Amino acid sequence: MRPIHTSLLLAATLASLPLAAQANNETQSATCAASGPASPGELHREWIMVGWEKHRGDSFDFRERLGHLYHWDSSDVVLYDNYDPQHRVGRSASEWASLWTGPFNELREARHSVMDGPDVIDGGRLAASTLEFAARLETAQGEIIGNRARTSLVWECTSDGWKIVREHTSVRLVSREEIDAIVPHPNG
Repeated sequence: MRPIHTSLLLAATLASLPLAAQANNETQSATCAASGPASPGELHREWIMVGWEKHRGDSFDFRERLGHLYHWDSSDVVLYDNYDPQHRVGRSASEWASLWTGPFNELREARHSVMDGPDVIDGGRLAASTLEFAARLETAQGEIIGNRARTSLVWECTSDGWKIVREHTSVRLVSREEIDAIVPHPNG
């Protein structure tokens, strides 16, 4: 069932992109990894486990941490995460960075664990990946917020490798007991 769902997501995304973007010569001539560390699945895992991790004392610079994964020059970027209290949609990587840099810098810590996936379908010029992760967030006031999320990313093959052009993350809060069991604090 998952491959059909992901295939439909990829087909719908392809249909939603403007024809000019679909005919872009740069992306048509680019070749992107189907496996290994530069493939969509491994990049998706890096996106959550490296990009969004924050340890005590770290500052969070979106462009430094995640910039290499997003398509900064595309006019076809659409990014959404229902964890944003205002439910905004980012229409560029720059806009997305501006939405998340402040709130993430206010956290003491953000620790993650991959629960399922990534599941990937590679369409050549576009690829789609999904995974489920858990996040243990510690606020500046010491409150622990646990959530589980399912995220879907659409990657465009560019001359610089795979870049995110679509993101959809759906989050549900979980109890402190559940998040401590899934993503334990390193100090016990």
